[in-house]
Amino acid sequence: MASSDTAFLRGGGETGALIAGFDWQSTALGAIAQWPPSLRTAVGFVVHSAVPIVTLWGADGLMIYNDAYSEFAGARHPALLGSKVRDGWPEVADFNDNVMRIVLGGRSLAYRDQKLTLYRNRVPEPVWMNLDYSPVLDEAGRPAGVIAIVVETTKRVQADQRVAAEQDRLLSMFEQAPGFMAMMEGPQHVFTLANQAYLRLIGHRDVIGKPLREALPEVEGQGFSEIMDDCYRSGQPFVGNALKVSLQREPGGAVDDRFVDFVYQPVRDGNGEVTGIFVQGSDVTRRVAGDVELRRITETLEARVEERTAELAAANRQLVSQIEERERVEATLRQMQRLEAVGQLTSGVAHDFNNLLTVVLGNLGFLEKTLERAGADAKAHARLANIRSAAERGATLTAQLLAFSRRQRLETRAVDLNETVAKMRELLQSSMGGSVRLETVLQPDLWQALVDPTQIELVILNLAINARDAMQVGGSLTVETANVRLGAPTRPEMPAAGEYVMIAVADTGTGMTSEVQAKAFEPFFTTKPVGKGSGLGLAQVFGFAKQSGGGVRIDSRVDEGTTVKVFLPRAARSAAARRADRNEAAPLRGPARRLLLVDDDSAVRDVTAAMLREIGCMVIEAGSGGAALDILERDPAPFDLMVIDFAMPGMTGAEVAREAQLRRPGLPMIFITGYADLAALQNIGEDAIVQKPFRDDELLRKISRALGGGGAGNVVQMRK
Repeated sequence: MASSDTAFLRGGGETGALIAGFDWQSTALGAIAQWPPSLRTAVGFVVHSAVPIVTLWGADGLMIYNDAYSEFAGARHPALLGSKVRDGWPEVADFNDNVMRIVLGGRSLAYRDQKLTLYRNRVPEPVWMNLDYSPVLDEAGRPAGVIAIVVETTKRVQADQRVAAEQDRLLSMFEQAPGFMAMMEGPQHVFTLANQAYLRLIGHRDVIGKPLREALPEVEGQGFSEIMDDCYRSGQPFVGNALKVSLQREPGGAVDDRFVDFVYQPVRDGNGEVTGIFVQGSDVTRRVAGDVELRRITETLEARVEERTAELAAANRQLVSQIEERERVEATLRQMQRLEAVGQLTSGVAHDFNNLLTVVLGNLGFLEKTLERAGADAKAHARLANIRSAAERGATLTAQLLAFSRRQRLETRAVDLNETVAKMRELLQSSMGGSVRLETVLQPDLWQALVDPTQIELVILNLAINARDAMQVGGSLTVETANVRLGAPTRPEMPAAGEYVMIAVADTGTGMTSEVQAKAFEPFFTTKPVGKGSGLGLAQVFGFAKQSGGGVRIDSRVDEGTTVKVFLPRAARSAAARRADRNEAAPLRGPARRLLLVDDDSAVRDVTAAMLREIGCMVIEAGSGGAALDILERDPAPFDLMVIDFAMPGMTGAEVAREAQLRRPGLPMIFITGYADLAALQNIGEDAIVQKPFRDDELLRKISRALGGGGAGNVVQMRK
């Protein structure tokens, strides 16, 4: 192609060069050399223009465009060059068909901010454009093509939309604002804006476009118009607080007085000149009325202040009393939580110690019998007696620990405490020695107490020994009984309200300070010298009383003496109705009884098995609940009795008993326990429980009773 044929494209940018090199011979236009002058002129105009322009030539609208249009075309450039407009922009084919039809018919078209969805970058996007279409005439004066000027306005349109949306938002906020707002223009203060709150204030009158004095004539003379005039002239804002304005909110209606807080804010133009006044405020009529009412009430209160002073003082005293009561209750709760935590700790220690003592005392029994058969000398027997005495003292200590923690099992019955004290008088007097005078004050017709008779004797003896140690030579000890009715408790150691039998031990000793009283029931706390006391006496009393359903109270004054009162529940029946002698069990006779012994402690299990074999039993041992159940499954031979340790890891004795009953219904059972969940054993009789540490004669007695009936009456029913 001769360079002269494309001279009109020189300087036409990158697109001009693309046009010059394009294979136009393959299109309906033919080679550039064959293009008519009208087409050359139109294309030359297009490529040299800085505005996005495209020529759509012929009925098919073959596209020839410039650099600016190529940027608009995006990823579709340069494929658009030389294509038919319908094929180049298929997504807007109908729109372009209409353009081609109208403009090739000799008319022009113009669109402003025309929105079309184009795929110029392979994804749909909304595009806004200013479009101008004009016909291009051929040499005969007929429309042969279309010149399209395409100016994209997307950014401006979207910016305008954002501005409009923001204006709508601000207008909505203006309309919905809780305070009243209005805008007034010019020195006549013509209303241009007023929100709903403002219209409500003035009675929804039509004020837009009207000056203030015309829109609200009743305001004239109230000072508001004058203040606004001054703000407009000076450019200074005005703030009003609780000012009264009289408004005729309905035509011909009565004048309504309202109170308003408001601001007149001058509005300036770009040159700093005041052009209007912005009004913003709130209707505070209710607040003002409230202030008036408050002042009235205040004046009334001032007149009555002397009358109310005494009532306020009484209320203040009551409040102080309530605070003191709450602090007392909180202190009580803390003390209860502290004692409960210590109780849980001591019960665990006692359980482990009982296991040790069971082994010690059991083996002592065997040693004593062995030495007796061997004819050992008296010194060996004396040493064994000392060992047994020490072990039994240890058993007493663990019993005291369990009493404090309320985990010992009590054999409660109706007891006449007057009779108990009378029987103990000789023991008490010998325990006191000759230097302490013993007195008893026993109430006639004393109610029966529901209590373990052995444990109450230990409690009385403990209290008496504590009292003796607190007194000098010549002191006095008084044991008193009484029927009492108590109200709500004021200390954690006190019982609930109700009827109780009281036994009190009073001394004339050194007394206790309040600090000592606060700790008196804690185990191992003592004011005695080292080696003079275990610190478990009062702890045992506390635990025993609480477990029995009662409580304790200490009344003490320093250098005057101490009284410890133990409150025990009143028995529903008399002691005579509940007293029943327990027959001693006869030795086992007949064929050897087959027993299944279950205990996780091998030492305790060994000594227990030895005791059982010594009384003629055939003993099968199991070291866990699972092992025992496995024996019951595998061994078809019948068992006469199961002896089960209650506290075992894995399966407890209660769980083992339930499973064993499923496998061997009616099988009698005895539980051995150092301490146990009292709730779990509450339905089990005393004959089915052996408490550690135990002697062989006690074990024999319980087993004889369990095997004596031989029927379902000896079956232990464990609750689920």
